[in-house]
Amino acid sequence: MTWSAATLWLILAALLGIVELIATTFYLLVLAAAALVASGAAWFGMSLEWQISLFAVIAIVGSIWVRRIRSIPTKSDAQAHALQNLDEGQVVEVKEWNEAGMTTVLYRGANWQAKLIEGEPQESGAYVIVRVEGSMLYLKKFN
Repeated sequence: MTWSAATLWLILAALLGIVELIATTFYLLVLAAAALVASGAAWFGMSLEWQISLFAVIAIVGSIWVRRIRSIPTKSDAQAHALQNLDEGQVVEVKEWNEAGMTTVLYRGANWQAKLIEGEPQESGAYVIVRVEGSMLYLKKFN
């Protein structure tokens, strides 16, 4: 039994679609759509070269489109960043600094090591957390 090119392209599209359901990358979905178009080209009697060319063009254009869509930041990305950086913008009280520009502050019920960012004065008072790296708080003077 011989299978037509249209049937082989449809089988490839179905397999790519099934694997896409497992992988959820959207790239395989683009390849499945390209295989469907190639199947249609085969069904209309186009040559194998045209089928492969259509498959390649749609796969390349679709992959570029998926890459562009995935690189657009979404609202959920901003929310995830905010949740991961809950400490940024919080105010802590500094009593004194050592010569290296470091101190220990009480924050969230525990003692944290804190470091002064460059260009900030070493004074006692209120400071804002600029960023957190590991267990080190980076501070700037609260205005």
